[in-house]
Amino acid sequence: MIAHPIPVPDSRPSMTRIHPAPDMSSLPSRRVGALILIPAFAAVAFATAASAQGAGGAPPIAVSLSDALRMAAGVSHTVNTAAAGARRARGQQRQARAQFFPQLSGGAGYQRTLQSQFAEIQKRDDASKPASGGSATSNSSDSFGSITKIFSSEVTETVTLNFSQNVFTAGRVEASNALADAARTAADIGLDAARAQVALDVAQAYYDAVAAKQLALIADSTLAQAERSLQHTTLANEVGSASEFDLLRARVARDNQRPVVIQAKGHREIALLRLRQLLGVPLAQALVLTTPIRDEGAAEPVLLERPIEIPGANRALVPDTSSARRSTVRQAEANVEAQRAALRAARWERLPSVQVTSLYQRFAYPATGAILPNSFGLSYPNWAITAGFSFPIFTGGRIAGDRMVAEANLTEAEESLAQTREFAALDARTAVMQLEQAQAAYAASVGTDAQAAKAYAIAEVRQQEGISTQVELQQARTQYEQAQLNRVLAAKDLEIARLRLALLKDLPLATPTPAGRR
Repeated sequence: MIAHPIPVPDSRPSMTRIHPAPDMSSLPSRRVGALILIPAFAAVAFATAASAQGAGGAPPIAVSLSDALRMAAGVSHTVNTAAAGARRARGQQRQARAQFFPQLSGGAGYQRTLQSQFAEIQKRDDASKPASGGSATSNSSDSFGSITKIFSSEVTETVTLNFSQNVFTAGRVEASNALADAARTAADIGLDAARAQVALDVAQAYYDAVAAKQLALIADSTLAQAERSLQHTTLANEVGSASEFDLLRARVARDNQRPVVIQAKGHREIALLRLRQLLGVPLAQALVLTTPIRDEGAAEPVLLERPIEIPGANRALVPDTSSARRSTVRQAEANVEAQRAALRAARWERLPSVQVTSLYQRFAYPATGAILPNSFGLSYPNWAITAGFSFPIFTGGRIAGDRMVAEANLTEAEESLAQTREFAALDARTAVMQLEQAQAAYAASVGTDAQAAKAYAIAEVRQQEGISTQVELQQARTQYEQAQLNRVLAAKDLEIARLRLALLKDLPLATPTPAGRR
């Protein structure tokens, strides 16, 4: 079977392939020459569209599918949000793991006393002493001189070290770590899922833009055919070989095709706008899409054990339809493990928790006018270590309530996991069936457009020779246009179905409808 590749707009003007008509060498040369005008009209239409696209001032950017995937991954808000979530989950995991390790903190303080009762007492005591010393009272006061100096010192400097270590927490630390690990796993899987979804969305937008240009060319070609038919019918009406009814039908057929052309061009521009938005380029930037939609002319069956090539990306992915490796299923499994750890912690909540703490301090009282003491020996240590435990005695039912909540959370997580597995298996089977359907639709479209082109060429000659009506020609033209549209759309749908199956393992599950839940 002859392959009919679907061209992709690039820096060189191109056109949709118009299948050659059957050998018309026996027909008059003027009629055969009229058929040759079909590709000429299509080429002129595409050149006009290409010049209008580059009229924005900025030179067009050549973008392959691989370039589009790379550009979108760097500017996607969805991917960046998922990456921030993964970073937050890593931070929360480190916070949870820190509870296993000793906690050591330090501090320093400087205190200057503006007025003290101890200094006032010392001053009055000194004023009341007799000029000549030697009494028992003075000896007693001297024995407390050092302590009095501490209380009456204007400056107090402190250095502090705090140490704490959890010895036994009745499973609470383990549960918090399990939750953090589950959140980390879910965030990493979510990041991969976001990248896969963005890749699929970009590829679909890319192929939509490529297909939209081909559909616009087909609409232009059909309009050119209707114009040519109207010209021939007008000439025939002038010489009396065609009725006014045939002329009216030819004019209506031409006029009806004009809105189709406008609509096709509008769809093309909308598809390009959507692609520009996903790629993060200015909406007025002209793009030249260099990766074509594959149109081999035969739909080869896709085997699940064979890699699926990503066009323009120079890589291939092996489809994985197992529900156990689906990203959403793995997230649900991690959540179940976290809820099990939380239930264990709730059951152990009545047990005591043990913690060891220690406080080390050094106090210094430098002389007035000094900032630091003259030596380390002039600072005074204070060191204490404490081992304590706590346990609940009466909580008013809080512990029982915590256990009920943990049990309900675990049951909910297990049911969600079972449902997610079912949906994953269903989604995988649906993806395979969609690919098979796309292959069948493409195989049915192959060759139909060639036959429709041949039928239209014959109908045009028959109408020019006066042995058929305008209705027959219009029907043949409509069938030819529809056959071309079907082939372009079938080839695009086949590309998307292949890519979706290749990325299926990391793609998130579509939200099921209420009718699909049980």
